[in-house]
Amino acid sequence: MKVYIVSHKDYIFPSESVYVPIKVGSLVESLGEYAESDSVGDNIAYLNSCFCELTAAYWIWKNSQEKVVGLVHYRRYFGSSNNITKINNKSILSESEISEYMRDYDILVGKPRNYYVTSIKKHYITAHIESDYNLLEREIKENHNIYYDAFVNVMQGTKISLYNMFVGNKAIMDDYFSFLFEVLFSLEQKIDYHSYDTYQKRVFGFMAERLFNVWLLYNKNKYKVKYLPIINIEGENIILKGFGLVKRHLFNIR
Repeated sequence: MKVYIVSHKDYIFPSESVYVPIKVGSLVESLGEYAESDSVGDNIAYLNSCFCELTAAYWIWKNSQEKVVGLVHYRRYFGSSNNITKINNKSILSESEISEYMRDYDILVGKPRNYYVTSIKKHYITAHIESDYNLLEREIKENHNIYYDAFVNVMQGTKISLYNMFVGNKAIMDDYFSFLFEVLFSLEQKIDYHSYDTYQKRVFGFMAERLFNVWLLYNKNKYKVKYLPIINIEGENIILKGFGLVKRHLFNIR
């Protein structure tokens, strides 16, 4: 069982052996003796600027031999109500808690964020590139039609689990990754992301957040999912995020 911590820089990492840093991007320095890298083995490290943490997810899919795998970020973890494992004085999910949860659930996922004033579709097309959304919808409808009803349901709703974070049975996650990367690799050939700014270039990471929710909804009767809080160990200005959401929704300002 390993939970991989995606990081593009050296940082403070949990001491529990279940947590393993995985280096992504152009970082040259090592993240430690036991760290992994998304650029070894079967990998898509060269796509990190547009696939974000998904280059680590791909590495996990193709290279990890663990029976249970997870993905978190160097500053975002699944939160805990106890004090077994702490980082920056904030409690995160411990190895024993993960083991306990995995006895009863197939996948651990972040609690959905509710956007209240806007749908997931409207949020995407106001925050990102509308033509990309249209290509994504067409790809699902034409080539992955069994997921299309779930896609529409998620996009018409207001709640979504973010950050592409999970802990799950690897065989189950492999099924998700097979779907995810087939969709994204097809779209990577159709979207002119090379002309985008640094933020919008992360298009496939943004799409994956939506697709994970689509896949979870489609499989809701097949897999047991536990939703957990996500904490930012550096802190997060929720009010500022909310203001940005309202600004985009009401005034179409990115």
